[in-house]
Amino acid sequence: MSWHAVDAEGRDLATGQPPGPPGHGGWPSPAAALAAAPVAAWPIGIVGDGGRCLSLARALGPGGDRVEGLLDALAGRRDPDALAGTSAVDVEALARATPAGTVSLPLEVVGLRAGVEAAAGVDRAWLAAVDRGRAAPRQAMVEGGREAEMEAALHVAMLLATERLDPADDAEVDAHIASGARLWLLAGAVVSALAGVVPDPFEGWARLIVAGWWPVGPSGSRLVVSDPAPGVTARRAG
Repeated sequence: MSWHAVDAEGRDLATGQPPGPPGHGGWPSPAAALAAAPVAAWPIGIVGDGGRCLSLARALGPGGDRVEGLLDALAGRRDPDALAGTSAVDVEALARATPAGTVSLPLEVVGLRAGVEAAAGVDRAWLAAVDRGRAAPRQAMVEGGREAEMEAALHVAMLLATERLDPADDAEVDAHIASGARLWLLAGAVVSALAGVVPDPFEGWARLIVAGWWPVGPSGSRLVVSDPAPGVTARRAG
């Protein structure tokens, strides 16, 4: 059986046309079809020979529903706090629940430029702990024989996130730095969600990112969150 990644109208993402008849193109597995998608589309589906249809969640297997929920929020089809059943983004609470554990430093919300400056001074031990938190579920997925599903989830997530977070103007250096940092964190969140890590250390920061924030981390005796919107000035909480 061959599989095709399709958009909401059932058009093959590679051709813009309905998938061809059995034996004409396609990929040997749903994960392979997702990993080969050339463009972002949401919602994304997978269609097999004979018209069999799978959602992203089903194509990814266990943990796929968590990934689908995260990407649904990123695409703006779901309130980011619907992931946790709350009605408003509690920036301070989510910011303190960092991927490397709770941080109790004073919280400071800053603009884009100050966020970039703070990112350059992020606590290195904390950052190394976040990196270990990203690596562990990835290794678990590989050892569990689910590398193909993991790579497919990451590919779709990065296509979608880049479309929404990457600034259009290449001259906006600070915006590109913020975008790259958020993409790095989202990649960790996707793998953690797919691996079924409970409690998920990346969930809180993923919710901040899809709501438009850039959680930077502990820097200079404060916990920094950047609001990339123009004209934001620094303010402290807690």
